[in-house]
Amino acid sequence: MSNLSQVGGLSTGVYVQEANPLFTQGTLEETQLNTDISLVDENLPINEETGRQGSVFFTVQDGDDAIRYTRNGSFTLDGQGYLTTPSGHYVLKENNEKIQLDSDRFTVAENGVILEGNVQTARLGICYSDDPSLQLMKDGVGLYKAVNDGGLPSAYAAADVSFSTEQGFLEGSNVDQSRTMTEMMSAYRSFEASQKVLQAYDKSLDKAVNEVGRL
Repeated sequence: MSNLSQVGGLSTGVYVQEANPLFTQGTLEETQLNTDISLVDENLPINEETGRQGSVFFTVQDGDDAIRYTRNGSFTLDGQGYLTTPSGHYVLKENNEKIQLDSDRFTVAENGVILEGNVQTARLGICYSDDPSLQLMKDGVGLYKAVNDGGLPSAYAAADVSFSTEQGFLEGSNVDQSRTMTEMMSAYRSFEASQKVLQAYDKSLDKAVNEVGRL
């Protein structure tokens, strides 16, 4: 019969538990392409319960008619003239219908209205989340789906929410480089500290097996 008993617990060090998206406004980068459209945050209220700011999103649709949301306005026209994302998701109007255009010579006004010549063709479907960290979950590169089946409400009707669209621009990275470097160094120091603890555990176990065991 074995007389072995547990000495104690063993820490396995640090690890990445979760990566949370950052929904703050990124810098705008001019592309001069008509099919590139960016969202510009103007007044987005702070959620009183969570203390986080809301965000607006383009509404898109995949091949299975599922609604998704994105901040990436790098769009293109497919062979049938539908406005789509690079991955083939259809960009939707505010009534969740697909946007079909005659050519890429269209104009997008600041209020999201798409004009071909002087004729209004559609209005971009833009939705609002007062706390995207809670109401959205990742579903691919740059895409999100609503946690609740009802989806997100229209940003045009949201109280105290103001935003605009900018044609010929794309939203760049919203990462704060100095903050990211500081956090990375802090994580590295935590890793080093955990590594030293593991080395101390290893030496203690080695002594317990090879020295204490012989007494």
